[in-house]
Amino acid sequence: MAPPADVLPEEPTPTEPATLEALEPSLPTPPAASELTPFHPIESTVPLSPVIGALVSAANQNSKAGDLDSAAASIERAIRIEPRNATLFYKLAVLRLQQSKPRLAEDLAKKSALLASTNSTLKRHCWLLIAHAREIQQDFSGAKEARAKADSF
Repeated sequence: MAPPADVLPEEPTPTEPATLEALEPSLPTPPAASELTPFHPIESTVPLSPVIGALVSAANQNSKAGDLDSAAASIERAIRIEPRNATLFYKLAVLRLQQSKPRLAEDLAKKSALLASTNSTLKRHCWLLIAHAREIQQDFSGAKEARAKADSF
């Protein structure tokens, strides 16, 4: 005799309890903020033209006052004047990192490293910035590669 239509058959009991960990693949645990690569930007010692120096000075003042958007705008203006100045791209990368824009900071630091040609100190710091930006984006293997690249300079 068939069971009544309003009674559903019992589901088989699983042999293992279903857990969230069993349903989703485990992801690597990101390191604590204290374990991230420390990043300390460098100040350039390269002499700047008076116009660029004034824009960088304005950017520094705006940055210290917490106005990162105005600081970035000043550096962007300076880049329009000197589009091959690696130091300016590095400064803009640092500002973008402070604005919580790690992907943009990484791209700008890569451009700076390319333009830096023989300035190994600037190249090293660009790659350290890239490593830090990648850690923020939780790309830990990419950060390790960037640190290794920085160590080569």
